[in-house]
Amino acid sequence: MGEKKHIRADFVSGHYQFSTDKGSSFEFGPESAPYDYLLGALSGCLFKTFEEVAVKMRISWEHVSFEVNGTKRDAVPTTLEEVVITVQASGTDNQQKFLKAFETATRYCSIYQTISQVSRMSWSVDFL
Repeated sequence: MGEKKHIRADFVSGHYQFSTDKGSSFEFGPESAPYDYLLGALSGCLFKTFEEVAVKMRISWEHVSFEVNGTKRDAVPTTLEEVVITVQASGTDNQQKFLKAFETATRYCSIYQTISQVSRMSWSVDFL
């Protein structure tokens, strides 16, 4: 059986958050939309997956940032139609290995793979 995961979400007027069993807490505002959470979860999952691959490949970097843009379908259910991820990376020691690690991460990231079942996915990396 796989590892079990659990969060607790609390919604009090003007204060929304969820917490993990490991003590991490994430706040979000009442003006946030569900797709903000989904795209945020995608960026976090994809980065952590990339980080695991990069460590194994002995790739180093100074700063990595993601811009994640999603377009929702108009038809119900309004799943994402397209997701474009633009990565900016600085201080990389090997750009080709970085690209290979990121491509591998897209194949192993569970959230990326789940969204890809209903959405066109694309990504690019800009090296600074």
